[in-house]
Amino acid sequence: MQTDHPALNGRYLLYEAQQAYLYGLPLELALASVTTAPAAVAGLSHRLGSLRPGMDADVVLWDSHPLRLGATPLTVWVDGIVQPLGTEIGVHVGKGKEEPEWREPPKVPDWERERQEALKWEGLPPLEINRVSEAVVFTNVSAVLTRGTEGIDHMFRSSAEDQSGGVVIVDGGKIICVGISNACNHLVSGRARLVDLEGGVLAPAFISFGSNLGLQEIAYEPSTGDGLPFDPFAEDVPGVLRDPGGIVQAADALEFQTRNALYALPILRQMLFF
Repeated sequence: MQTDHPALNGRYLLYEAQQAYLYGLPLELALASVTTAPAAVAGLSHRLGSLRPGMDADVVLWDSHPLRLGATPLTVWVDGIVQPLGTEIGVHVGKGKEEPEWREPPKVPDWERERQEALKWEGLPPLEINRVSEAVVFTNVSAVLTRGTEGIDHMFRSSAEDQSGGVVIVDGGKIICVGISNACNHLVSGRARLVDLEGGVLAPAFISFGSNLGLQEIAYEPSTGDGLPFDPFAEDVPGVLRDPGGIVQAADALEFQTRNALYALPILRQMLFF
């Protein structure tokens, strides 16, 4: 694992292991990738990477499982000496992580279908647009947010007593039923797709900024992007953009059909689902 420091700060190295675990690397190998494996590669496995008598006493105690997003060091020892982490000035670490589940590794998706596709297409399966023609049934929904006249409204919120969450049916791009448990089952035909949100929330599309959203294939190769944006304070913005501010629209650049663009397209479609 590497972070390409300083592009991504070296302190986020564990995040790389978390991502690898999320996408299928076994738990033990994900932890070894930032402990025993790099020590062996560096020729320092006789001193670093594992907890054994005679090894350097460089140890981290985490407030939750290290592969959980947001895991934070509670205590760090370097050569057996406790290092200051800010707790001496009132910084609270581990608050809200008292439940036993924080000590367990996080659940990860089943990537078997993607794994088989990668093998079939030798690592680069075609990124075809997945158009949903059937109804979609979302189960285990904790809340549904909709746009109201004065902001975001709660269309539905499951109660603490309802452990199974809510059910939402979307058909033809519209929400046709919201309820609890099996309240909407009578509206579902055999063509429905089932999606377990595992306590997630359905919300309206959000507008994001600051991300290229696939507009560039290779960051250091200008020919793989759509060029530099126009500066309306220094030059005339071409009329074809139909915007005097020269704001780049992701909908235009998605026509380039790069792999990054095709990865971003389903995200955009999902954001615009409602």
